[in-house]
Amino acid sequence: MPRNYWLDLFTGKTWEEFLQHGGTVSGFRHRLRRMARKIQVGDYLICHVTGISRIIGILEVKSECYEDHSKIWEDADFPMRFKVEIKYQLTPETAIPIQELKDKLSLFQNLSSPHAWTGFFRQSPAKFKEQDGIAIVEAVKSTIENPVKREYDEAKYNRTPKKYESKDMGVVTVPDEKEKEEDLFTIEEKDNT
Repeated sequence: MPRNYWLDLFTGKTWEEFLQHGGTVSGFRHRLRRMARKIQVGDYLICHVTGISRIIGILEVKSECYEDHSKIWEDADFPMRFKVEIKYQLTPETAIPIQELKDKLSLFQNLSSPHAWTGFFRQSPAKFKEQDGIAIVEAVKSTIENPVKREYDEAKYNRTPKKYESKDMGVVTVPDEKEKEEDLFTIEEKDNT
């Protein structure tokens, strides 16, 4: 069975909480349970940190989806969970800005607007095309072998998005007025582990 590649959104805070908890369990919101249940053992979760918009790691799924409400993350409950193993891990400094991969990823091709690609990064899990998943994993492996340190905004890494409850969409976050247009997708994401 071929491996699938899935987006797993984190804020810097939820990534650090994931690591502090042992880096062995990742989860998604309950309302996304149907999508989460499509994830299979052996699939890869591609970890994207919102705020700084970087790929920070690759997790291999080690269990079927299960529901669990035990506390891992302080600000939210992501009960649709998987046992995972960290296959490849970068630091916030060495994490890969997603825009550096735009020439290698199909989701940047034939866009209806310059920021249309950001829609993919607003909710997880979301399934990558196989060639995009492979390209991201290869980029992460290459970065581990030849790390490049890049400055990043610690305030954006550590931020906690403002949350609002929507009847139609569940919990959503809204950008601050001062945010730059190119950063909007990192604030507007609906689900970030």
